[in-house]
Amino acid sequence: CFGYLLYACAVFFGTDLIEPYYYFFHNGGLLPVMVLVLIGAAVGTDPITTWIFRSKPMMVLGRISYLQYLMQHVLQGWIQLAFGWKDNDVAQALFIPALIVFSYCCQRWVEKPYTEYQRWRQEKGIKGCDDRCIEW
Repeated sequence: CFGYLLYACAVFFGTDLIEPYYYFFHNGGLLPVMVLVLIGAAVGTDPITTWIFRSKPMMVLGRISYLQYLMQHVLQGWIQLAFGWKDNDVAQALFIPALIVFSYCCQRWVEKPYTEYQRWRQEKGIKGCDDRCIEW
């Protein structure tokens, strides 16, 4: 709980001071506080963070986080070509929800079936062209 208190103090009392120290906070200035929160969740002594990090929405966000990273420029480029980007405030506001939905769909219908296929192929001992190229 000490991590929460320290983080809340930094956010609430430091909002007027954040502008001069933007790069400090942006480049990991709150990292010690977040480490305390994550250690409390990892050890299991902090029930709030344990409950939050093990909730279904956080598990889904964790599962799609790599696809969000990979697909952000793809989706932004498509939105820019289709609808415009700089003058379209609606497109910019809907970008994050669209990215989450797009990443979830890619994970659900592309990554997950392909991963299951690879596991099935490995269990059966079936070698594909990629395995043959690696052995060559």
